Amino acid sequence: MSDTLFTKGYRYEIFIGIKDKDTYEELLTVEDFTHILSEICTQKKISFTLLTQLGGYSHNKGYTTETSLRIVIIGIEEDEVMILGERLKKKINTDTVLYTKTEIEYAFV
Repeated sequence: MSDTLFTKGYRYEIFIGIKDKDTYEELLTVEDFTHILSEICTQKKISFTLLTQLGGYSHNKGYTTETSLRIVIIGIEEDEVMILGERLKKKINTDTVLYTKTEIEYAFV
């Protein structure tokens, strides 16, 4: 495969837990979150991959683990990623969203 097939760009990842920031309980299921994410991304025509994992963190009441979701996005602008993360944060009432940005070369074949 030739390097000329590849486009330089960025891979963004949004890490978001589904515990409610007020109750520290998982009030939503992964399926609920998937539905919310799909609605937003369909409206904005954002391509994404959603991965489910376990995460842990400290907060003002101690340490907890939770279902943590990682959304991988390639091909949109940074401000769109930040807007998506903020919308999700408000919709599910979570405390914190973590964003990462990695320079990559990619090809859709």
